[in-house]
Amino acid sequence: MPQLGLQQHGLINPRHFAGRRAHRTHGPACQRCALAHDAGRFVEIHTTHEHVICPNHGLWIGEGTATPDDQLSISACPEIPATWHHHKNIIQRQVRNRTRKAFETSRTITWQWYDQFHHFSYTANVYDDLATSRPHRASQQPMVAASLYPAIVELAAAVASPYWAKIAHSNHPDDFLDRISTSITEGWRPTGAHDPLRSWKERNWDT
Repeated sequence: MPQLGLQQHGLINPRHFAGRRAHRTHGPACQRCALAHDAGRFVEIHTTHEHVICPNHGLWIGEGTATPDDQLSISACPEIPATWHHHKNIIQRQVRNRTRKAFETSRTITWQWYDQFHHFSYTANVYDDLATSRPHRASQQPMVAASLYPAIVELAAAVASPYWAKIAHSNHPDDFLDRISTSITEGWRPTGAHDPLRSWKERNWDT
Protein backbone atom coordinates (compact mmCIF):
# COMPACT_ATOMS: atom_id res chain seq x y z
CA MET A 1 0.00 0.00 0.00
CA PRO A 2 1.70 3.23 -1.09
CA GLN A 3 2.34 6.27 1.01
CA LEU A 4 0.85 9.34 -0.61
CA GLY A 5 2.00 11.90 1.92
CA LEU A 6 -0.84 14.27 1.05
CA GLN A 7 0.01 17.54 2.72
CA GLN A 8 -3.57 18.76 2.82
CA HIS A 9 -4.36 16.08 5.38
CA GLY A 10 -1.69 17.21 7.82
CA LEU A 11 -2.53 18.40 11.31
CA ILE A 12 -3.97 21.87 11.01
CA ASN A 13 -4.69 24.77 13.29
CA PRO A 14 -7.95 23.90 15.08
CA ARG A 15 -9.07 27.54 14.90
CA HIS A 16 -9.20 27.22 11.12
CA PHE A 17 -10.75 23.77 11.29
CA ALA A 18 -13.88 24.45 13.34
CA GLY A 19 -16.97 24.45 11.16
CA ARG A 20 -14.86 24.11 8.05
CA ARG A 21 -16.70 23.20 4.87
CA ALA A 22 -16.25 19.64 3.69
CA HIS A 23 -13.02 19.30 1.73
CA ARG A 24 -14.77 18.40 -1.51
CA THR A 25 -17.93 20.19 -2.62
CA HIS A 26 -17.99 19.12 -6.28
CA GLY A 27 -17.04 15.95 -8.06
CA PRO A 28 -17.91 13.71 -10.98
CA ALA A 29 -21.21 11.86 -10.92
CA CYS A 30 -21.21 8.12 -11.38
CA GLN A 31 -20.17 7.68 -14.99
CA ARG A 32 -22.63 4.84 -15.54
CA CYS A 33 -25.53 6.90 -14.22
CA ALA A 34 -24.45 9.78 -16.46
CA LEU A 35 -24.27 7.53 -19.51
CA ALA A 36 -27.68 6.07 -18.71
CA HIS A 37 -29.10 9.60 -18.93
CA ASP A 38 -27.26 10.33 -22.20
CA ALA A 39 -25.17 12.99 -20.47
CA GLY A 40 -21.75 11.63 -21.40
CA ARG A 41 -19.24 10.08 -19.02
CA PHE A 42 -18.26 13.24 -17.14
CA VAL A 43 -20.90 15.23 -15.27
CA GLU A 44 -19.81 17.39 -12.36
CA ILE A 45 -22.25 17.57 -9.47
CA HIS A 46 -22.49 19.10 -6.01
CA THR A 47 -21.41 16.50 -3.48
CA THR A 48 -21.44 16.02 0.29
CA HIS A 49 -19.37 14.00 2.72
CA GLU A 50 -21.55 10.89 2.43
CA HIS A 51 -21.69 10.99 -1.37
CA VAL A 52 -18.87 8.50 -1.84
CA ILE A 53 -20.37 5.53 -3.67
CA CYS A 54 -22.95 4.83 -6.33
CA PRO A 55 -25.08 2.11 -4.74
CA ASN A 56 -26.72 1.30 -8.07
CA HIS A 57 -23.49 0.56 -9.93
CA GLY A 58 -21.10 -0.30 -7.10
CA LEU A 59 -18.53 2.40 -7.85
CA TRP A 60 -16.39 4.52 -5.55
CA ILE A 61 -17.09 8.15 -6.52
CA GLY A 62 -15.71 9.81 -3.39
CA GLU A 63 -12.42 11.43 -2.54
CA GLY A 64 -9.73 11.10 -5.18
CA THR A 65 -12.06 10.65 -8.14
CA ALA A 66 -11.17 13.67 -10.22
CA THR A 67 -12.27 12.00 -13.46
CA PRO A 68 -14.53 9.08 -14.41
CA ASP A 69 -11.42 6.95 -14.97
CA ASP A 70 -10.71 7.20 -11.23
CA GLN A 71 -14.02 5.60 -10.25
CA LEU A 72 -13.37 2.16 -8.79
CA SER A 73 -15.50 -0.94 -8.54
CA ILE A 74 -16.18 -1.78 -4.90
CA SER A 75 -17.76 -5.14 -5.67
CA ALA A 76 -14.87 -6.96 -3.95
CA CYS A 77 -15.26 -4.85 -0.78
CA PRO A 78 -18.72 -5.27 0.78
CA GLU A 79 -17.45 -3.42 3.84
CA ILE A 80 -17.46 -0.15 1.87
CA PRO A 81 -21.21 -0.09 1.07
CA ALA A 82 -21.85 -1.36 4.62
CA THR A 83 -19.84 1.59 5.91
CA TRP A 84 -21.82 3.92 3.66
CA HIS A 85 -25.07 2.74 5.27
CA HIS A 86 -23.48 3.24 8.69
CA HIS A 87 -22.45 6.74 7.61
CA LYS A 88 -26.04 7.58 6.65
CA ASN A 89 -27.31 6.19 9.95
CA ILE A 90 -24.92 8.47 11.85
CA ILE A 91 -26.40 11.45 9.99
CA GLN A 92 -29.90 10.39 11.05
CA ARG A 93 -28.86 9.95 14.69
CA GLN A 94 -26.60 12.97 15.12
CA VAL A 95 -27.98 15.38 12.47
CA ARG A 96 -26.14 16.44 9.35
CA ASN A 97 -24.09 19.39 10.59
CA ARG A 98 -22.67 17.55 13.59
CA THR A 99 -21.87 14.52 11.45
CA ARG A 100 -20.20 16.68 8.80
CA LYS A 101 -17.88 18.22 11.39
CA ALA A 102 -17.17 14.80 12.90
CA PHE A 103 -16.44 13.32 9.48
CA GLU A 104 -14.00 16.09 8.58
CA THR A 105 -12.30 15.78 11.98
CA SER A 106 -12.04 12.02 11.56
CA ARG A 107 -10.86 12.34 7.99
CA THR A 108 -8.03 14.66 9.02
CA ILE A 109 -7.00 12.38 11.90
CA THR A 110 -7.13 9.18 9.84
CA TRP A 111 -5.15 10.63 6.93
CA GLN A 112 -2.59 11.93 9.42
CA TRP A 113 -2.26 8.43 10.87
CA TYR A 114 -1.89 7.04 7.37
CA ASP A 115 0.81 9.57 6.51
CA GLN A 116 2.66 8.64 9.71
CA PHE A 117 2.23 4.87 9.75
CA HIS A 118 0.33 3.56 6.67
CA HIS A 119 0.42 0.06 8.10
CA PHE A 120 -2.95 -0.89 9.63
CA SER A 121 -3.65 -4.31 8.17
CA TYR A 122 -7.42 -3.82 7.79
CA THR A 123 -6.93 -0.78 5.56
CA ALA A 124 -4.22 -2.60 3.62
CA ASN A 125 -6.56 -5.56 3.03
CA VAL A 126 -9.28 -3.29 1.64
CA TYR A 127 -6.69 -1.63 -0.59
CA ASP A 128 -5.53 -5.00 -1.93
CA ASP A 129 -9.12 -6.02 -2.69
CA LEU A 130 -9.73 -2.77 -4.56
CA ALA A 131 -6.51 -3.16 -6.51
CA THR A 132 -7.81 -6.35 -8.12
CA SER A 133 -10.47 -4.37 -9.98
CA ARG A 134 -8.57 -1.12 -10.44
CA PRO A 135 -9.09 0.56 -13.81
CA HIS A 136 -5.88 0.72 -15.79
CA ARG A 137 -5.80 4.53 -15.80
CA ALA A 138 -7.00 5.08 -12.23
CA SER A 139 -4.73 6.89 -9.80
CA GLN A 140 -3.75 5.52 -6.41
CA GLN A 141 -5.42 8.30 -4.43
CA PRO A 142 -9.03 7.04 -4.77
CA MET A 143 -7.92 3.54 -3.74
CA VAL A 144 -6.27 4.86 -0.60
CA ALA A 145 -9.24 7.12 0.14
CA ALA A 146 -11.69 4.25 -0.28
CA SER A 147 -9.50 2.01 1.88
CA LEU A 148 -9.48 4.58 4.69
CA TYR A 149 -13.22 5.26 4.47
CA PRO A 150 -14.33 2.51 6.92
CA ALA A 151 -11.88 3.76 9.55
CA ILE A 152 -12.91 7.39 8.99
CA VAL A 153 -16.59 6.60 9.49
CA GLU A 154 -15.92 4.42 12.52
CA LEU A 155 -13.99 7.26 14.15
CA ALA A 156 -16.64 9.77 13.06
CA ALA A 157 -19.30 7.74 14.87
CA ALA A 158 -17.40 8.21 18.13
CA VAL A 159 -16.50 11.85 17.51
CA ALA A 160 -20.11 12.73 16.58
CA SER A 161 -21.54 11.08 19.69
CA PRO A 162 -22.00 13.56 22.55
CA TYR A 163 -21.54 10.67 24.98
CA TRP A 164 -18.20 9.53 23.57
CA ALA A 165 -16.97 13.04 22.84
CA LYS A 166 -17.56 13.98 26.48
CA ILE A 167 -15.48 11.01 27.61
CA ALA A 168 -12.76 11.85 25.08
CA HIS A 169 -12.44 15.40 26.38
CA SER A 170 -12.60 14.41 30.04
CA ASN A 171 -9.73 13.75 32.42
CA HIS A 172 -10.41 10.02 32.08
CA PRO A 173 -10.57 9.21 28.35
CA ASP A 174 -9.54 5.55 28.70
CA ASP A 175 -12.90 4.14 27.59
CA PHE A 176 -12.83 6.30 24.47
CA LEU A 177 -9.25 5.31 23.66
CA ASP A 178 -10.10 1.66 24.24
CA ARG A 179 -12.94 1.94 21.73
CA ILE A 180 -10.63 3.48 19.12
CA SER A 181 -7.92 0.92 19.84
CA THR A 182 -10.35 -1.98 19.45
CA SER A 183 -12.32 -0.81 16.42
CA ILE A 184 -9.76 1.10 14.35
CA THR A 185 -6.11 0.98 15.37
CA GLU A 186 -5.74 -2.75 16.02
CA GLY A 187 -4.70 -2.55 19.65
CA TRP A 188 -2.53 0.54 19.35
CA ARG A 189 -3.58 3.43 21.60
CA PRO A 190 -2.99 6.86 20.06
CA THR A 191 -0.42 8.69 22.17
CA GLY A 192 2.32 11.24 21.78
CA ALA A 193 2.46 15.01 21.68
CA HIS A 194 1.96 15.17 17.92
CA ASP A 195 -0.81 12.60 17.58
CA PRO A 196 -3.81 14.18 15.79
CA LEU A 197 -6.40 12.42 17.96
CA ARG A 198 -4.68 13.72 21.07
CA SER A 199 -4.71 17.21 19.53
CA TRP A 200 -8.46 16.94 18.99
CA LYS A 201 -9.02 15.63 22.52
CA GLU A 202 -7.03 18.41 24.14
CA ARG A 203 -8.15 21.32 21.97
CA ASN A 204 -11.61 20.26 20.76
CA TRP A 205 -11.47 21.47 17.15
CA ASP A 206 -15.26 21.82 16.98
CA THR A 207 -15.45 24.67 19.49
